[in-house]
Parts: sequence; structure tokens; C-alpha cells
Amino acid sequence: MSLAALDKKPDVGPRSLIRTLRILERLAGAPDGMTLGDFSSELESPKSSLLGLLKPLCSYGYVVRDADRYTLGPAAYRLGTSIMPSLSMSRIAAPIMRELVDQSEETVLIAVLDRDAGATTYIEKIESSRSIRYTVALGTSRPLYCSAAGRVLLAYADVEYIEQYLRNAKLTPLTPQTLTKPDELRRRLPHIREQGMEITIGEVSSDVAGFAAPIFDHQGRIIAALAMAAPVSRTQNRPEHFAVLIRDAAESISFGFGHAGAALKFASDPDER
Repeated sequence: MSLAALDKKPDVGPRSLIRTLRILERLAGAPDGMTLGDFSSELESPKSSLLGLLKPLCSYGYVVRDADRYTLGPAAYRLGTSIMPSLSMSRIAAPIMRELVDQSEETVLIAVLDRDAGATTYIEKIESSRSIRYTVALGTSRPLYCSAAGRVLLAYADVEYIEQYLRNAKLTPLTPQTLTKPDELRRRLPHIREQGMEITIGEVSSDVAGFAAPIFDHQGRIIAALAMAAPVSRTQNRPEHFAVLIRDAAESISFGFGHAGAALKFASDPDER
């Protein structure tokens, strides 16, 4: 539900609560702060109403005012620090993964980097309900160089790790389509970071297409990759469609982890869709 829609409702508690949370969300993504006019424009709310919410936030230390700009205060940082340890990948990602499966009708997974093994490991999954679908056991590993999730995790790794991997990894062909040249992989990584996602067609298995995008935490560090796997025949005619879905879903999960540069594009509440 948009804030414009909320403006049509009576001025009751939930409305003020949602606006208060939106204020904190906007400030989390604005390190230089925001003015009252900025808030009014972005939240589509009258300055007088927003001022009534900002004053108590300032008095309790959740927001700090300096001249005409507002920034997050120490109480907000204490709250964020206390919340983050209780968050789990499953709790945040599962509703968004389910919605992604509903929209794509394909299997969705979360993968993490195994630095020592030079591989990616699947830790969460929701399978497609189709009779012909991609399936894999949790705990299964895939090479970094040829899987969509693996390349995403490698692309956002530190430079030292990337160079070490490119020097030491054996890029064994798993199919005729597998990328096996280190220089080609090195050139591919900046493109992945620029696009914010990766697509592989038949590189791990000839009949499987993979789509993956990064998941970031509140400090902007990559913590996992969201992946979608499907038969090549069902994705080859519209790869852009699946690319948009995977990017939006990964960004929504990053939003759940407090990543300042992310936005909620997949609603976990059916009433918000």
C-alpha cells in the first residue's frame, strides 16, 4: 500500500507508525541527511505531519537535527545493532523466495561462498511445482567459474581473493558451453558487477539455465547470492524477464538486511502486492 493511499485514511496510530518507519528507512539511505522538504516530497506527506513525527524521534535520539538537515541518531544505530544478530537468512528470504517461485514458476535457491573450496554451496531452496524442474539437495556445491551464483559471489569478492582464485582454479569444462579461460572470466566479472546479476546457459548442465544476483547486508557486504535455475527451453525466449525478477527479489532481500542502497520490490505480505 502506498503512502498516498494512507493519506486517504483517518490519522490513526498505524498510519503514524508506518510514516515513522519510512522516515528511518529514508535516513538509513541518506548519509548526508535530509531536509523536511525532502521528506515531504519522498513520502508524499505534509510537512506539518512529518514535523510532528520528527520531533519525538529527535528527543529520543533516533534522529539528530543539524540546522535544516536530519540524520540518524545514536539510538537508531543501537537499535540496528541489537536487531541484526537475530535476523536469519531463512526468515528474511523465505517470503520473497516464495513470491519469486510464484512469479517465475521455477526453482529458487540461496548460495554462499566457500572460500577455501573455491565453490558455492546451496543453503536454502524452494522448488518449482512443475513436473519438469531443477532440483538439487541443500549442501550441494557448484564451481564458482561456471555457475551463475558462483560468478556473482566471485565478482563481489575482494580483489586478492579473485586473483588467487583465477591463478589456482582449474576451469574444467562440464559441458561444451562452459567458460574455461581465466582471462575471459576475469573480463566477465566487471560486467556482472555493472549489471548486478549473471546469467549462465548450459554451463553446469547442458539443459539448465541459471540466473543469480547478489544479496548484501546492512554494511553493503555481499553475504549470499539468490539464484534461479530452470530448463533452458523455458527461459531462452525471454531471459530479460527472469533477469528482472532475480534482481528485484535479491534487492528486496538485501533491503530486509538493512542495505541502504536497496529497495523493497517484492512484497512479503499478499495485501501489498
